[in-house]
Amino acid sequence: MTDAQDGDYLPPVPPTPDSLEPTLGQDPRIRLTRAELRGRALESRNSYQIGALPGEVEGEEIDGALQQEAEDGTTLGAAFQFLVKNDISDDERISALKEHFGHTSPGTAVGLRQHLDALRFGIFPQGASMARQIAARMKSTIKNHEFSPRTREVLERNISELEEIASDADAFEAEQDKAEIAEHSVAERLRDRTGVYVFTYPHYLRHPTHPSRETEKVPDRTLLKVGYADNGILDRVNQETSGAGVPEHRRVLRAYLMTQGANRSSRNLERQFHELLDSAGHAGPKRGSVEYQRGGKEWFCSNVDFLDRIAQLLNLEIVEIDSPQYEL
Repeated sequence: MTDAQDGDYLPPVPPTPDSLEPTLGQDPRIRLTRAELRGRALESRNSYQIGALPGEVEGEEIDGALQQEAEDGTTLGAAFQFLVKNDISDDERISALKEHFGHTSPGTAVGLRQHLDALRFGIFPQGASMARQIAARMKSTIKNHEFSPRTREVLERNISELEEIASDADAFEAEQDKAEIAEHSVAERLRDRTGVYVFTYPHYLRHPTHPSRETEKVPDRTLLKVGYADNGILDRVNQETSGAGVPEHRRVLRAYLMTQGANRSSRNLERQFHELLDSAGHAGPKRGSVEYQRGGKEWFCSNVDFLDRIAQLLNLEIVEIDSPQYEL
């Protein structure tokens, strides 16, 4: 496994939704090799590590499994259909994915593309949390499909390398640094704004309290703080996460902002958010207890995609700060 070096490939394009290019080539009459497909996929990646590239036969077998996933209507299959197979323009791909799922954040689309690239081409993310999730989903893919011994060997080798990234301290620190940069980039936008914020601590991202053990459509859940700020969201987060009693530097994941002219009590907004989480069975360890008043009543066992769906239902402006999870 090697890190990407400057000059190895064409200058990468930032992985924004508009740059999620098809990996099978624009002209269906041109058949690209797996190595050429990998090179094309790398053009839209800023940072990555390289694992084993499936050969032509193994690659066709993996794509066949993904096509079966698409026919079965799984999340990964839909991503394969809309981000790879469909003969439509790049900007239409994300729109089609959003329409299919009802809601897809940019980070969700990028994460699904990273999963496909890891499975099809042995291209791995450098972030520890994403590597852990992709390794888990690749295990599920192996379990759900009858692969040949050679294909299974390549996939299992890549799973092992993903798990190494997930446990690597340097990779985790790099992920933390990237999260802090993302937070600083939205600081001015969130200044003096009212709404709901979501943060957690790195331990809960690395070790979900409710890891998925079922199908692909059941994402991991972990402890997330869902609170409210009436004037300056990051200022409020700073108040809660500073001091000697904090075990780690926080990860701010989302801000859900009240829109101008919204006819809703701000405190009522927080209550609605919490009630919807409770009704979905996402209550944290303290909310079901008479002791919750002692602290912890704003902590929930959930995931950011579910919170995004609540925000969409409540007509809030979604500010995606950090995207450690991408499952739908």
